[in-house]
Amino acid sequence: MAKTKWIIEPSMLIIYPKRNLRIVGLIFFVLIAAFIFFLSRSVQSYSAGLTLGYYGCLLLIPLLLIFIAETKVIFDGNSRVLYKKIGFLPTGSIPFDDIASVQAYEIMGSGYNYRLFKKSNRHGKGIIVSSGYSKATNPNLIQFQQEVLPKIDELVFANAPVIPKQTIYDFQFFKEEGGVYLLRDNKIGSLIMGLILIGVTVAILLNPDFLTNEGSFQKILLTYFPAVIGLALLFAATSNIRFDKSQRKIIRSTFAGRVLKEYPFDNLVRFHIIRKTTNLIYSGTEVRAEILLPTKNKTTTLILKSFTGTKKIERFLDEANTILGRI
Repeated sequence: MAKTKWIIEPSMLIIYPKRNLRIVGLIFFVLIAAFIFFLSRSVQSYSAGLTLGYYGCLLLIPLLLIFIAETKVIFDGNSRVLYKKIGFLPTGSIPFDDIASVQAYEIMGSGYNYRLFKKSNRHGKGIIVSSGYSKATNPNLIQFQQEVLPKIDELVFANAPVIPKQTIYDFQFFKEEGGVYLLRDNKIGSLIMGLILIGVTVAILLNPDFLTNEGSFQKILLTYFPAVIGLALLFAATSNIRFDKSQRKIIRSTFAGRVLKEYPFDNLVRFHIIRKTTNLIYSGTEVRAEILLPTKNKTTTLILKSFTGTKKIERFLDEANTILGRI
């Protein structure tokens, strides 16, 4: 069902990223119309005004979906402004000079789409410019990448000035000691909570009569589950990540330094920005490093840092790239 529509003109690009809602709206309209027909034949006891009002509210749902399907994003090359509209209603505009990028946006567990990001918050929610896709082989996605993305580059970025990144010397997210940059991460809360949960298990074991009325499975679950969670929190609290500039390695230390994993700087492929949602509600953004493992001919992912907002992510990436020698 994911299918983006677009119109390409010499100095303009119009994208309809939500046209797939037309089909959804029409299906809902038919179903609701059938439901209304059934009610009108079987229910006769309510007043005509109340009945018509109820039917009207039901029909508004598919009509609203059909209206939202007319959302369009207009790249106007003459005015160098992006316009957003729903049908004929304008909903916003962005000067091309304020646009940072248009790139794939991944949401955990639900595929990805393409979004436009502003320079003021280039890792935020962004503006949707394509339908959602679950597979990279989708023909409409491949056509979008071949036709639409180059046109956006032509209109927006072709004449944009290139501003080089500045090397950072004052680090906010790393603590430097002798050429080794320790990633700052406040883990006191995890440490305290882990000890408390382990203490709960110990307290239950020292008081065997505490769960006398519970079944065997409930006893095991209530006794040892807190300890399992507590150990996981202690594991996280005793882990750290260091960027060793002299050895040119990323070092992940666990169990207070007893287990080490080292990855050469040159094996770091890219950083991934993953926006997490819980029950469709934003729950944070993770910065991950995709690292090549040449001996296994595959890549692994290392979670570097979690953010509750997005405006500081670019600063974090600039600091990491400064240490890596990419700036």
